Amino acid sequence: MREEQKKIFTAVEGDRWFARNADSEEYRSLSKDKLVEVMEHIELTPKKVLEVGCSSGHNLHWIQQVFQAECYGIDPSKDAIQAGQEAYPALSLQVATAESLPFDDHSFDTLIFGFCLYLCDRRDLFKIAHEADRCLKNHGTLIIKDFYPPFAYKNTYAHCDGVYSYKMDYSQMFRWNPEYAEVANVVYSLDGFRNRDIPDEKVAIVVLRKNTQSAYPQSPFSSD
Repeated sequence: MREEQKKIFTAVEGDRWFARNADSEEYRSLSKDKLVEVMEHIELTPKKVLEVGCSSGHNLHWIQQVFQAECYGIDPSKDAIQAGQEAYPALSLQVATAESLPFDDHSFDTLIFGFCLYLCDRRDLFKIAHEADRCLKNHGTLIIKDFYPPFAYKNTYAHCDGVYSYKMDYSQMFRWNPEYAEVANVVYSLDGFRNRDIPDEKVAIVVLRKNTQSAYPQSPFSSD
């Protein structure tokens, strides 16, 4: 049986991924990620934020600076978390994975999947959705940044044998549930707009709002 991608990333590939990207402008915190720009544009007011797949906490650093929010992050890379703890001591970062979040129920008003779901094991997707829903408060905001192809498919992951990049609209993990409604969807290309028509390059930041009260209106077609 093929080794679980979660184990591969926790053991070696998470640290290797961070090493390949640690010297980029993004991870040296010189520029805001588009995710933070979208949060500003739609005028979110997060107070307590969790980012799943936070790497060293670059996004969380900007969220804390822009919104003065209390920020938490998890990532499978021990090196990324250590670097983030050193660079951003005001953040609360720890090693963990998406299918088992080490937080209490209803802990966060904003939960972000930071470009990580495409590498998660397919068998864990239901667990991941459950854990996110468990930790997100009612009336909270769920943000998913990931690939956004026209249909689900997989590519061979270039940096590690036996690993795949699974590309799909990950907001579908939540939008089937009437408690979640889409409030924003920003689609762009990893290479700007030079390759806007290439599915492999399309990325979306999808913002969903959780509302348990409005999900099931009682007797909407009743004549009483």
